[in-house]
Parts: sequence; C-alpha cells; structure tokens
Amino acid sequence: MCWVHEERHYKKLTSKVNDHQKLLEQFLDDFWVTSRELLAYRDAPTLSTEQRLRSEFLRAFTTESGYQQLDERKRLTATKILELLLVLKHPELPLHNNPAELAARTMLRSIDLIRE
Repeated sequence: MCWVHEERHYKKLTSKVNDHQKLLEQFLDDFWVTSRELLAYRDAPTLSTEQRLRSEFLRAFTTESGYQQLDERKRLTATKILELLLVLKHPELPLHNNPAELAARTMLRSIDLIRE
C-alpha cells in the first residue's frame, strides 16, 4: 500500500460545486500533512506519536464531509488502515513504493526490447 498511489484516487474526484472543490483541496492538504508526519515518525518513532497518528488517520478517513464522492473514497481508504499505517509498527518501511515500481517497469521494458 502506498500513500502516493492512494492520493491518485482523490485526484480523480471532480466536482462542479465550489464547496466540494474546497473540501477536497483541504482534505488533500491534510492528507499530505499526515504523510509528512509519518515520514518524520520514521526518524523518531514514539508510542505517543504512533497513537496520535493512528487517531488522526481514523478521524480524517471516517469523518463525513458532506461531499458524497469524497466520503465514499475516504471509506475505501479507511479499509486500508493496516497497510497505510504499517510504518507505525515498522518505521524502516518506505511510505511509497515508486522506486520498486520504476525498477519493475524498467525491467519489463528491457525484456520487451530484447523480444523485439
């Protein structure tokens, strides 16, 4: 599970309603604040910070905003709590898997070129 990839689902939400756009923008700001806090946690993990971040995650992803699409997406993200917060139990883990995915894509492209 990857924070960068999870955020992509939210970027796909589109609304013509100004209030909904503002709700989404604020949510995404908070989303990235949480991500940065998790990165900081990796450098100095403490039980109190772990508990606070877990609580903030639950609040952020279970609080209804009134924007139905956003709330549905948040509920889906909330089901991934174990994976998205795995770093709280294992601070050595990265928050995203982009380097691994890039390496896999590069390898597949190389194999495709060899086959051609």
